[in-house]
Amino acid sequence: FGTPAAAMGRQLTQVYSTELKEVKIAAVIKDPVANSSFYRSEGAAFMNFENYKDEFDSPEQDWRSETTLFVQIDDASRVAAVHRQLQTYVANNNKVREDFQVKEYALEPFTSMAHHDRTSQVKAATWAAPPLSAIIGSFIMGMMIVLIACFNLTNTAIAISSRRLKEIGIRKVMGSKRVELIIQFIGETTCICFLSLLVGVALADVLVEGWNLMTGNNIHIEAHYTSAFLFFMIGMLFFTGVVAGGYPAFYISKFKPVSILKGRLQLGGTNYFTRTLLGMQFAISLITIVGSIGFFQNARYQRDYDLGFDARGSIVTKVNTKSEFDTYRNALEKDAGIDAIAGARSSIFSNPWHEPVKHEAKQMEVDIIEVGDNYLATMGITLTSGRDFIKDSETDRKESIIITQRMADQFGWTAPLGKEVIWKDSVKLYVVGVIKDVYTNGLWREMEPMMIRYIHPEHYSQLIVSTQEEKAVVVNEYMKQQWNVVFPNRLYNGYMLSNSVQRVNELNMSIVYGYGFIGVIALLLSGIGLFSLLSLNIVKRTKEIGVRKVLGASIFSITRVINMEFIIVVLIASVLGSWASLNWCNIIMSSIWKYYQGVNAITFIIAIATLFAIATIVIGVKVYTLARMNPVKSLKEE
Repeated sequence: FGTPAAAMGRQLTQVYSTELKEVKIAAVIKDPVANSSFYRSEGAAFMNFENYKDEFDSPEQDWRSETTLFVQIDDASRVAAVHRQLQTYVANNNKVREDFQVKEYALEPFTSMAHHDRTSQVKAATWAAPPLSAIIGSFIMGMMIVLIACFNLTNTAIAISSRRLKEIGIRKVMGSKRVELIIQFIGETTCICFLSLLVGVALADVLVEGWNLMTGNNIHIEAHYTSAFLFFMIGMLFFTGVVAGGYPAFYISKFKPVSILKGRLQLGGTNYFTRTLLGMQFAISLITIVGSIGFFQNARYQRDYDLGFDARGSIVTKVNTKSEFDTYRNALEKDAGIDAIAGARSSIFSNPWHEPVKHEAKQMEVDIIEVGDNYLATMGITLTSGRDFIKDSETDRKESIIITQRMADQFGWTAPLGKEVIWKDSVKLYVVGVIKDVYTNGLWREMEPMMIRYIHPEHYSQLIVSTQEEKAVVVNEYMKQQWNVVFPNRLYNGYMLSNSVQRVNELNMSIVYGYGFIGVIALLLSGIGLFSLLSLNIVKRTKEIGVRKVLGASIFSITRVINMEFIIVVLIASVLGSWASLNWCNIIMSSIWKYYQGVNAITFIIAIATLFAIATIVIGVKVYTLARMNPVKSLKEE
């Protein structure tokens, strides 16, 4: 419409099931924020519930759909009282449904709703917040990079300070206090950090756009330029200034001016502190490398994981009636790329019910799907024992079920065929078949036991198509074309089940990109830190190196003497970094998925080899410098 004013009063045609209804735009709401729990990216429209219809005959009486009830309590002090009043209905429910016992009715504060939806087993009609581990993990990895940069700046500050010893000595003789020198050194470091901060913010705008392209996110930094963000950046500035400049400031300012001016004091080389900082840099670098490789391996593992059904060649569309199902199926059967077609009311990854069932004294909650003829073959589900449903069998529709092996195991059945299950207190169902386990929750949460019921075509609300994985996109496009011919007034609602699998791979790869980028930065900073310390060490030991070369020492022996301490540092960093990365990756992966491949020996071999390759390159550059050094010239200068 162009503008809100132009949209006001305009008419739209709304499709209600098989009916069309003219509705009028009565209001236009402001665009929601990007992290809204209520809106999709393509927009939203609100309508009166009394006029709303969907595929259910009586939606106001069917509470199996994803539903969220909002209650506004004007007086916050009354929330506890309302919560107590709700508990009076617990007993009423439990008397009616002995198989569905309620422990408590809870009120969730609106401010924490998105976070609760993230972990709740109860499906809500609102969007959940992103995984907490992804947020905290990114923050921690970012802080690790900041620490590496601070450690580098600390070593650099110590090296630069060695050239300013006379200045420090003279200032102390002239009456400067130690606190003044400390403030000066920390201030200089903070100024460097401030310039880096400006460059970093400018680069962040560019890098975030690249991140959005790689991950499909829609993050924009300018939306976060608030007072809180400003205070955070000021805090980070002082944090990095103190961490990076604190040790040089306190260490150098304590020297006595007499020792400085008489030349008895010399900075350079390495000590336990600088070696510790270097080791921490390489350990952090190893964590990022292991994380990147580990998540890449996990992406391949989960991509090929057997979910118990064909998730990559199945396409689901929603229909309203048997007539629509038959019409659409007849239109699709012309395509040679379609292998099979089946109907269902609820399916895997598509509106399964989760209800309690009982066998003798044992009760459990299971996923329940209701399907038609040829469903198992269409979905690629493997029948391990028993039989499939018999076509048009009323007996199967009334009392037969097919269950997963997990359901049989949880009931403790070694011979599940013929076992009786009670559903909804009184409905008796009998097992006629057992299928291989199906991961109804994908790889995100623990696999639920599942049972399948056979229904009449009159109850179909889904049409499921099976095709080969490489043809899925083409077949989906063909289905869309036929949909527009058969149902010209309705938008195509089909979707490929592979999208659910793809989300797992996208999440894995977004983490791989993040860890990979951080790993490159960490390795670069660690390499620079190693190069700086090697240079300082060589400068301090110039005379020793010259004497060794004059006496006939080989480049290899000199390299071993000069670099052995750094090789030991990298070895220790590899051990500590391996232990830390093992725990770190397991914590992150287990908080996101139930089924995943953790890091293994190959992960560590590749990561440690990469770490040593960087160290070898840096050391090799300095070895080349040593090889070209003229011992006569260096001894003469000494």
